[in-house]
Order: sequence, then structure tokens, then C-alpha cells
Amino acid sequence: MNKNLVIGIDHGNRMIKSGDGMYTCGYMVYRNAPVGVDEYLKYNGKYYCIDGRAKYKYDKTVDDTYFILTLPAIARRMEKEGVNEADIILGIGLPLSHLQLKEKYITYFKRDEIAFAYKNKKYFCNIKEVFCFPQALSGFMLYYQQYKDIDFLNLIDIGQVTVDAVKIYNGKPVLESAISLNYGMLKLVKRIQENIRKQNGIEISEVQIESSLQGKKSIYFEDDIEKIIETTRIEFVHEMIGELSENFFEFKATMSLFMGGGASIIQTALDASQNGSEISYYELLPQAQLANALGYEMLVSQALKRR
Repeated sequence: MNKNLVIGIDHGNRMIKSGDGMYTCGYMVYRNAPVGVDEYLKYNGKYYCIDGRAKYKYDKTVDDTYFILTLPAIARRMEKEGVNEADIILGIGLPLSHLQLKEKYITYFKRDEIAFAYKNKKYFCNIKEVFCFPQALSGFMLYYQQYKDIDFLNLIDIGQVTVDAVKIYNGKPVLESAISLNYGMLKLVKRIQENIRKQNGIEISEVQIESSLQGKKSIYFEDDIEKIIETTRIEFVHEMIGELSENFFEFKATMSLFMGGGASIIQTALDASQNGSEISYYELLPQAQLANALGYEMLVSQALKRR
């Protein structure tokens, strides 16, 4: 009998996240094993090098991209557990605004007899069960005891493409308040690229800008480029807060809790802003990037115990 493994995976638009780490949500496909690369995936006779990012998909079940991108996370957990065959119980999530796709996602990921190789090691698994939970709320539940006594709280998940927000009242989500805005980090990066192009006439890659936003100062960037990046970031964050305010999120007398891949970028912009009066109280959820994946795993384990 195969060992049962519970794993939570956050299928982002920039990164795939699990309790065993993160990797980018894109790949290059080869007919033969790529030369000089050890960390590749082999599945259905093709070789995949994890790199870059896939194009945004509202519905990630339209092709096999996100199923393939799930396999390295499964392999990492199987490697950690010291097994090469297992039955997987998978926890995933969707934004509250996408939950109508729940059954479609469950069907998409639930598969048997999956044979693949990762880092030259062979694996065989069955994804026997799939649980799908609300994104952001799952990460919040991981730290529920820490925040349950705060009367009013804005929970804001900063992703690559969208910002998903929901109000929390006395530890319970106000579901009718949930919104999804097109104010993710990709929009910020594109705006920075545009401003640098207009003011300096040069093209800076997404990767370079993302690195700068994460605090890794490039030795090749002139001070004026760094200034454009920082100014654009601050303007963008205040614009995002303004959009949330237009959707009845209050920031003067309410704690705002940021999570997701862009949370630290937002926090840095707010900390650096000379006009922080729009938002009075904010902090990052612990393990802001991994919280959803860890939350999915916790919720699956709890569901199995209740059986």
C-alpha cells in the first residue's frame, strides 16, 4: 500500500509555493534531456526546465501547464519523506471571486498512475483526493489565534496579477465584502518599465525590476533608475489603497493585514512613503508568501481528522 502524503500547494501566477519551498510558474519544453541541467522534470516523454512564468490564466485548468507545475512540489515532498511511490491528498485554493471553479479544479488535479522523474529520480503517485479552499482566508486561519480578537481587520492578499481583499469581523470573514482588483505586482512592474522607457529610453527586464523591488540593488542601475522604481512603487501603492477605499475598505481605524508574494513590496512602499496618512495600521501576516500553501495543508489535515 502506498504511503498517504498531505501537501498544500499555492498555484500562483508568478510562483508555485508549498511547505517545501517555491519555484517559478513557467517552464521550457525539450524533446531530449537538456545538457548541463540537473533540476528538470520528465513527464509523458518530454523534459521540462522550470523557468520564467506562464501567461496569466483566469482558469488554470484550460491546459496541463499547472498540473505539470504541480509535479516538482510533489516530488520535493516525496523526496523529503523518503518515498518514490505515494498517494497524494492535495490541498489547493482559489480566490473567493473564483470559487465557482472549485469542482473544475478538483477534477483537474485528481489523477491516478502519474509516473514522472524529477532531478533524475523516478516517482509514481496517485492524487487520490483534492480539497479546495478559499485563498487568503486559508493563510489567515493558520494564524487565527493571533488575530481572532481584533474587532475589524482588512485581509489583503497581494498576488502577481490580482489583489484579493476581504473584511474580517471578530475573526469571521464578511464574504460579501470580498473583491479582486487588477492591482497585482505584474501591473506595478509593467508601469515601472513604461516610466523608465519614457524617461530614460531604455528597456529593463521584469526580472531586474522584481529584484530591485525586493531590495537587491543592481550595480548596473543608475540612481535615476532606482528613483523611478521607488517613486512608481509608492504612487502605485497609494493608488491601490485608493481603489480599495473606493470599494468600502477603511484604512484609518482598521488593522490591515497583508499577505502574498507582493506583501513585503507593499509594506516597504508604505514604510518609505512621506504621505502615509491613508493607512494607519498595517503589518505582514507571518510567512506571508507561504501562508496560503501552509494553510491548505493544515485545513486538509483537520478535515481528515474529522472523518
